[in-house]
Formats: sequence, C-alpha cells, structure tokens
Amino acid sequence: MNFRLMATYILIYLSIVFALDKDFDDVNANGVWDPGEDLLISSKLDKFITIGGSVTEVIFNLGFGNSIIAVDQSSTFPEKVKDLPEIGYVRMISSERVLSKFPKKIFSSKDLAPKTAVKQFQESPVDFKIYNAPKNITGIYDLIDQLSSDLNVQDLGVILKDNVKSDVDSIGSISSQFKRKPKIAFFMNPTAGSYVAAGSGTVANYLIDLIGGKNIFSDEFNSYQKVSKESIFMKNPDIIMVAAHNSGQSPLDHFSKISEFKTLKAVRKNNIIEISMSDLTMGTSFASNALSIIKRLNYDSK
Repeated sequence: MNFRLMATYILIYLSIVFALDKDFDDVNANGVWDPGEDLLISSKLDKFITIGGSVTEVIFNLGFGNSIIAVDQSSTFPEKVKDLPEIGYVRMISSERVLSKFPKKIFSSKDLAPKTAVKQFQESPVDFKIYNAPKNITGIYDLIDQLSSDLNVQDLGVILKDNVKSDVDSIGSISSQFKRKPKIAFFMNPTAGSYVAAGSGTVANYLIDLIGGKNIFSDEFNSYQKVSKESIFMKNPDIIMVAAHNSGQSPLDHFSKISEFKTLKAVRKNNIIEISMSDLTMGTSFASNALSIIKRLNYDSK
C-alpha cells in the first residue's frame, strides 16, 4: 500500500479515536463526534466573541458554540446565533461595545473595521486573534486548520474538513454529468425594473463556478452591477439564481410574472432558484449549501 495513503488512513483513524476521548453532547446518538455537536469543555465562562460569519460558523462547528457570548451581524449560521446578543456589523465595529461585554477571547476575520477597532483590540488585555476571510474552499480549509489549532482540537478539525470535502466531491460528481456548462445569472434583491447581477470577484460567482456553471456576466464586470432587461434576454440564461434580503415576495414573481421574461430558458424550464443570503457565507456550510442548490437544478445540458 502507498505510504501516503496508509498515513492518511491512520490519521483519520486516530482523529476518530481522539474525538471519542473528548466529552461531547452526542445529539446524533451514534457514539462519535459529529461537526456542530457541543463539547462539554465549552461554556459561557470562556466568554468568546466572534466577528465574521465564517469565523463564527467554524467555531460553532468545532464544538465551541456554548463558549460564544456575542456575535456580529454577519454571523447568521448556525441558527443558534440568532439567540445571541449582537455587537454590530463586522465592517463597523465599536471596540467599546465589544469590550463592554468583558470577553476573554475575540476571534475575528480580517474584514473587521475600522482600523481603530483592530488597534484597540490588539492593545487590550483580551486574547485577540484575527484570520483571513475565506474566498474559496481552500480558504475554508485553512480557516478550519487555524481555528482548530488555536482551540487545541486539531483532530476535530480533520473531521470537519472531511465533511466539507465530501460535499465538494458530491458536487463534482453531479456537475461532471453536464455535457455543457449551464449559463447562470445571479441577481441580488431584484425588483420590478431593477436587476442587480453578480459579476466576477463575488462569492456568487464562485458559487456558480463550484456547481459547474458559467456566470453570464463574469466577463463583463466585477462585483455587482445593475443590468438591463435587454442584456438578460440576449444572454438567455439556463438558470437564474436569486438572493433577497426580504423574502416577502417570491423571486419567481420578478421573472415568471413579467410577460417579456416568459421566453427565457430559465423561466420555461422552471429553473429559477431562490437561495438564502446565508448560502453566501464562506464558512463550513458553503459546500453543503452549494450541494443542495445543484440538486435543485432542473438542467438538461443536451
């Protein structure tokens, strides 16, 4: 047997054994630790504050959700975060508001702003750690490695990464069946007469690439930009993805109820996919959310 392959098997085996040695809340009642299950060593006495959705999600998934006493507004996953106090938005953090919670540890992504807040955290007696915000799956793996090391649960980090890798592999298995890459448009908060599309350099663009698609606007502009109805008609996407802050109106209404759009492939094939804003958080759930999305596609590439 190949030495590297054997070493990998041994590492996975030891990871599971070490995980069993840790006391945890076995919610799944399967005798082994699963990502997201709380470690009994984790408690509010740890007084963690997490800033940045990806950082918060990884710490929760490593079993330290009970250690977190407050989060920023970009932290939307898992659902438990909604029960925690908020300390502002990651790019507009008040150091006084955060430090008034008397945290013992602050974990943040480098999206943290303003710079004065970063400096005040660094100069405070609080244990302050800051990490690169993931831009892709590799970045998620790196964040898991760094946080699991800082929390001294590297073995659980291996298990968490394996879960993410499994979802990525499943996405690849499905997209490999496409005979042609689907043309996909991604719109943020569409309203009548206003269609803001994702270009290159966006998480939405990366999501489209990950599920095996081609963003129809990636070659035209970076970030998000308003596009005309005419450009949507000309590019005629196979799939339309929509994310909205306000879910009061179905995204289908912005396309299927407008007579001009009825000729679009995406409308004719009922391939208008609504996604949650949290699906765009580049955390441990990003791959599983992408897998759920690709499974919802009604795409025939012939």
